[in-house]
Amino acid sequence: MDLILRHARLHDGRTVDIGIDGETIAVVQASHLAATALHEIDVAGSLVLPAFVNAQLHACKSFWRRLLTTLPPAQQALPRFQAAHFVKERYTVDDVVARVDETIRLAIQHGTCAIRLFADVDEASGLTAVEGLLRVRERYRKWLKIQVVAFPQDGVTGTQTAQLMREALMMGADLIGGIPWIEKGMAAQEGHVAMCFALAQEFDRDLHFVCDDVLDPTSRTLEMVARQTLAIGWQGRVAATQCAALAAYTDDYAKTVIQLVKEAGMTICSNSHVALIATEFADRQPWPRGLTRVRELLDAGVPVACGQDDIDNWFYPFGRNDLLEVAQFMAHMGQFAWRNEVDRVLPMVTSVPARLLGVSNYGLQAGCTANLVVLAASDWHGALQFQSAKNYVILKGKIVAKCKHEATIML
Repeated sequence: MDLILRHARLHDGRTVDIGIDGETIAVVQASHLAATALHEIDVAGSLVLPAFVNAQLHACKSFWRRLLTTLPPAQQALPRFQAAHFVKERYTVDDVVARVDETIRLAIQHGTCAIRLFADVDEASGLTAVEGLLRVRERYRKWLKIQVVAFPQDGVTGTQTAQLMREALMMGADLIGGIPWIEKGMAAQEGHVAMCFALAQEFDRDLHFVCDDVLDPTSRTLEMVARQTLAIGWQGRVAATQCAALAAYTDDYAKTVIQLVKEAGMTICSNSHVALIATEFADRQPWPRGLTRVRELLDAGVPVACGQDDIDNWFYPFGRNDLLEVAQFMAHMGQFAWRNEVDRVLPMVTSVPARLLGVSNYGLQAGCTANLVVLAASDWHGALQFQSAKNYVILKGKIVAKCKHEATIML
């Protein structure tokens, strides 16, 4: 064998030795593994998890403040969403590659093995973001599964964006993105959804929408997407992010929509940290949270994932591309805190997004790909509570990152 992790603690509480041969987990054994390996690490009861999976990141917009400083002072002083247009006009492929490369290296550092990256496609930046993300996908192909989503951030009505979306798919984008709720009027929203599904059928692609990112009970594009998914037989191939308006619907209507989402085999991606800060301006009391009905979705059997969503851009000014941090936000926002409820968050950053992204051989069983993270904690609750260091990140059987936090109290 190439690597053995000794005395590893699994999420179910068992202590095991994990033997890795090449890129594959060869054995997970509760008793002492008699075999030897080229490298052996005694992790001494540290929690070992399958590496994290990031269901969504608007990667091309990461670290936007660097571009903001290149604008004339008058444009820098604009409200952030107005300034964003001028920032995107200054995109270059090399700039996008540099900023996205940094996000990927953060992902690796924090134990991520797969990530879905959104590239804005619009008349301001054209296909620059798509080209940049495709280059990054190729650069890290050996180590991570990276999917690129062509995303019409500014809508499609009255623009050439639909044609740009088609060109993005021809360039090699993996998925079709959509954001129908920003279109003005139901007819335009339905047209946006129809355009996305038409491209999906033409190119045989999955879809990932941002739906109803506003606490407005009249914003109902999640229902449109679910019904269209069923109408064309695209069950299991569609995801929707945020869906904040679902929390503002009446309970009866919300149940109807959730049932449609379940029948459509959709996955909902709820990025609670962004929902908390970006869904609406907090100009009323109580302040809005923007979190969708995560508990009701889970109880209905709808898979729910979490993603980083944004890193230092005009939607969210923070973020480290750390799924452990993202999971802690969900534990707070969804109040998954007591008894065993904290365990409901773990699949949102592991197995659920892994299925969504089609990550093959995922898990901690013999035969799975050796994508693992060793945390400086003995259990999941402790890892969340203390935001534990990722002592070792293992991708494709190789240790690709190490981290050790030390603190000394001088009393």
